[in-house]
Amino acid sequence: MSVDDSQNFADIKTFYIQAPLKPINETLANHLSSTITQRLITKGLTPTAEDEADVSVGYLPSTTTKEDGTTLNLGLGTGTFGRSGGISLGSIFSIPVGEQTSLQQGLQIDMVKDGRFIYSASGSVELESKDSISIQKKLDELVTALLEQYPSSAIQN
Repeated sequence: MSVDDSQNFADIKTFYIQAPLKPINETLANHLSSTITQRLITKGLTPTAEDEADVSVGYLPSTTTKEDGTTLNLGLGTGTFGRSGGISLGSIFSIPVGEQTSLQQGLQIDMVKDGRFIYSASGSVELESKDSISIQKKLDELVTALLEQYPSSAIQN
């Protein structure tokens, strides 16, 4: 998370959420936009049209796969040593013991005012299951965590 300390966040009253920075599932994009909007409203901001907004909000979801497999190495070797020198034959076999693959859902949220980034936060959550409802719940938690540090001083009405 990064905040522009020179920015007076009390001056920011309205926002506009841009389309995702890379194409994603439309339902998921709508859900993310809605969740970000709800979080910013609780911070005292009001959604408005793009040309009237104090800040524009962009977001970039990403998915990564992390493979965390454990490998067991077995060494088999024979050796013959005599007066003429030595010969050593050996092989190492790698046997996967247990492969685990986990899916990480990442999200970056950036807020821009007058062409300058004033707030940027990114993070990721591990997805236990890959169904849409579980992903939405995890994204909700991630949005809440990423926007938690947004200055609440904006709630000066």
